[in-house]
Amino acid sequence: MDASTRGLERRPGETAPRFSVARIRFEGRQFDLECRDSLADLAALEETWKALEERCPEPFTYFQSADWCLNWARIFLADAAGSDASAKVYILWEGADCRMIWPLMMRRASPAITVLEPLTAPMNQYTTLLYDPQGFGPDLGRQVCDEIARHCGGDAICLDHVPQSSLLAQMLDGKGYTPDRQQHSSILDLAGLADWERHHRALPKKQRLQRNSRRNRLEKLGVLDYQVWPADSAGYAAHIDRCIAMKQDWLKETGRLGRDLFDPRFAAFLRTLGAVKGEDHGRVYLHALTLDGTPIAMELGMRFHQDYYCFLGAIDLAYQKYSPGKVQMESAQRWAIETGISRFDFLSDPSAYKSSWTNTCVPLTASYMPFTSLGQLYCQHWMAGLRPRLRAFYHGFGPAWKARVRTLFDSVNRFMGRNGSTMGFVLCCVP
Repeated sequence: MDASTRGLERRPGETAPRFSVARIRFEGRQFDLECRDSLADLAALEETWKALEERCPEPFTYFQSADWCLNWARIFLADAAGSDASAKVYILWEGADCRMIWPLMMRRASPAITVLEPLTAPMNQYTTLLYDPQGFGPDLGRQVCDEIARHCGGDAICLDHVPQSSLLAQMLDGKGYTPDRQQHSSILDLAGLADWERHHRALPKKQRLQRNSRRNRLEKLGVLDYQVWPADSAGYAAHIDRCIAMKQDWLKETGRLGRDLFDPRFAAFLRTLGAVKGEDHGRVYLHALTLDGTPIAMELGMRFHQDYYCFLGAIDLAYQKYSPGKVQMESAQRWAIETGISRFDFLSDPSAYKSSWTNTCVPLTASYMPFTSLGQLYCQHWMAGLRPRLRAFYHGFGPAWKARVRTLFDSVNRFMGRNGSTMGFVLCCVP
């Protein structure tokens, strides 16, 4: 199947495309909206998917890229019987031209409620869609959204971390419920900065002295070095496990939950990422600050076009008082400037330390749209009501209390595992 016929293949006796959801007429044009849910059918879309990535004009689209989404699906959806989610990737065709790809999945939020969410949630850090600017806009997008609501068979669609500047935000404007507390992403804008030393000298004197002091303290302990392994290099896969183990230790120490990082499939997923051509499109890098050759602070990040996403950072707790993560961060930003990256993105986690490393932010929104009466209850009273308040309450705890909450959560989670899904509604969105 080549790009000219992709999505339009027919089985004997069919009069509509094989994956058709709906025929859409818009301003005298005709479109086919299709939905693919099997791994084989998604894999067949890969080249079309990558071509659309190149045409899509928006930033923040890495977590909708073919490399991220298809590799996640291969790892996490391979055993359909062991998953509570199934892919629902919506594609809009105008003839043989792909105008939109919206990677979603259907997940069982409780025994009685199913919701559409972004494919790869909650690992995705932004929620957007890919589109062709020559053939897709907000009005057509709203019509597509309405057709998905009519045909998906779920109770709601729940979308977090939508950049307010995105076309998707325009499509969702005025729809559904939105939580009162809005989030944002912290970003270091590097546009126009071609020289690290000039950037460093422009920092406030106190900040420069603090950074130099941290590095000097570590250098007194041994030989300090910095290494960057691309995804296809010999050292990349070998060090992924160490990075994840250090992050898990930190999560336990601080009482944070981070359930996905304890999933054994997580490391396998990270190893599959970034095997793409080109230095500026979907490359994945593992950074490490080493002391006498041993990593003491690591970071996994993705470069997509001219943006770099700080996805996973970790430190060796034995060196915590020396702030190795901050020394590593400074080295990573120097690397970013020297390799031509325009934006260094710390993503949406609301950590206070980010203010000293960034100079701008991007506001994010959320939209929870019910399709049924159960979806109404779920969206209005849980997703936009109680859930964000529980999150804020939880994040207000100190590390000791968070550790106690984590212990309680683990006990309840084990109980749920022994007693089926009766607790699913209670625990489905614990922060």
